[in-house]
Amino acid sequence: MEEKITIQLYRRNTEEKGKGGSHRLRKAGWIPAVLYSRDSRGGTVELVKLQTREFEKVLYARHASHHLLSLSLEGEEKRGIIKEIQRNPVRNEIWHIDFYEVKADQKISLSVPVVVKGEAKGVKEGGILEIVTTELEIECLPEAIPEAIVVDVSNLEIGDAIHVRELSVPQGVVVTESPDEVVVVITPPEVVEEVAVGEEETVEPKVISKGKAEKEEEARGE
Repeated sequence: MEEKITIQLYRRNTEEKGKGGSHRLRKAGWIPAVLYSRDSRGGTVELVKLQTREFEKVLYARHASHHLLSLSLEGEEKRGIIKEIQRNPVRNEIWHIDFYEVKADQKISLSVPVVVKGEAKGVKEGGILEIVTTELEIECLPEAIPEAIVVDVSNLEIGDAIHVRELSVPQGVVVTESPDEVVVVITPPEVVEEVAVGEEETVEPKVISKGKAEKEEEARGE
């Protein structure tokens, strides 16, 4: 069984709310966040905070953004996911996090990474493996969240591609991206142009990863 990932959350006081309060939190080593409840149809949310250093350890070491989490809100245990992480566009520092509480019997949507398996025939022949989509949006029950979507490229020849509609996904998991979206493709080898005498140019096989463009949103004024 996968080890549980626990995130410690704390409620924000009056001085820690709004743009000024969020700025002070960041300077003090905290990340401002919100926790949305699955039952809060009226839009009620918990304004919370978490320690920057502790969260970054979990985020980078255990890929918390792709897992079902245990959210400990001052001793009250909830289950949830990270729905969005906003970052400083210049320093790439975490500015804000949206957490969503989930229920065992309610389907949720989240992104999971794409993992390539095998060595493509086309790459052995000099082609280039391009990972066009590094993450996929899926929908499933909380307990069915996969670690990743595994794509077997072993049989791909130069010019072949795998689309979303051709993926093999775990039972109970639905990929909500367009069926025609390309996940991986094997492109022809690069042509090396002739160079002047005395000059040398080599082209080595390489793997190119292309992530989806992140959408930009205005900073939240809480």
